[in-house]
Amino acid sequence: MTDAERQRERAMALGVGTDVLTATPMLTIAVLSHSLTLLADALRGGLLTLLELFAYIMLRRIHRQRLPSYEYGAGKIESFLNLLIGSGLVLSSILVFALGVLSLLHPPPAHPLGLVGATAIAAVNAGQNTWMFLTFLRVGRDRGSVLINGQVRTRLLKLISSIVATLAIFISAIFTGRLVGVLADLAGSAVVTQVMIWTAYQLIASSLPDLLDKTLDEPQHAAINSVLIHHFHAVDLIHYVRTRRSGIRIFVEIGLGFHAERRMGDVDFVNQTVRREVEALIPGANVAVVATACWPDPGEAAVLKCESAPR
Repeated sequence: MTDAERQRERAMALGVGTDVLTATPMLTIAVLSHSLTLLADALRGGLLTLLELFAYIMLRRIHRQRLPSYEYGAGKIESFLNLLIGSGLVLSSILVFALGVLSLLHPPPAHPLGLVGATAIAAVNAGQNTWMFLTFLRVGRDRGSVLINGQVRTRLLKLISSIVATLAIFISAIFTGRLVGVLADLAGSAVVTQVMIWTAYQLIASSLPDLLDKTLDEPQHAAINSVLIHHFHAVDLIHYVRTRRSGIRIFVEIGLGFHAERRMGDVDFVNQTVRREVEALIPGANVAVVATACWPDPGEAAVLKCESAPR
C-alpha cells in the first residue's frame, strides 16, 4: 500500500469518527429545540456518515486488493458508493421538505435553551466540517481516488451548509417565539435542502457514466485515431480500438495486424511506438497493443487474412 493510500484511509477514518461524534448530539438537540434547520443538517450528516463508513470499508478493501473479480479495477465500486450517497441525500431532502411544510401548518413551540444548544452544536459542526474539508483537499490533490474526489465535493458543500445553518439557528435563538425566528429557521432549512440536492446531483451525474461503462470522450478518440493514422503505413491491418473508463482510470486496447513474414523486432517496435504515443496524448491511460499475424487470402490477393483477435 502506498503512502498516498494510507493518507486517504486516515482522512476517511478521521472524517467518519468526527462525524459520529457530532451527528448524535446534533440530532438529539434538534429534536429538543424543534430547530428544523439543525434537524435538516443532522439528517444530512447522519445519513452521509453511515454511507461514508461503508465507503471507508470499501476503500480499505480496494487498497489491499481484496476485490480480485474486478478486471478493470474498483472504479465502478467507488462510483456506485457515490451514487448511494447521492441517492441518500435526495431522500433526506424530501424528508426535510416534508417537515418544513408540516412546521408551517403546525408551528412547534420553541425552547430558548434548546436553541442556544442548537447554535453551539451547529458552530462545532461548522468547525469540524472546515477541518475535514481542508484534510480531504490535501489528500485529494493527486485526484487518484473517485471516493476521495467525491468527499472533497461533499465536504465543501457540507461546510457551506453548516455555516448557513449556524447563522440561521443563531437568528432563530435571538428572535425566539417571533415570526423572524420562524422564518430564519425555515430559510436555513431551505438552503440546507438545496445544498443537499445540488450535492446529490453532482455525485449521481458523475457516477452514472462510469456505471454505464462509458467509453472515452471524442477528443481522446481523436487522439488515438491520429496516432493510428500517423503509423498507418507501418501496420498491415487495424482490427479494433476498444476503450473504457473505470472511475478515473482509462483503458485503451488496440488490435493491430502484421504480415506473418515480418520480423518480430519490427512488429514490437511499431507496437511500442503506438503505445507510447497514445499514452503521451492521454496521460494516465493504460494502453495495450495486441498484435496478430496476417497472410494474403488465396482467393483475394488484396485481402489479408489474420488470426482471430481476442474479443
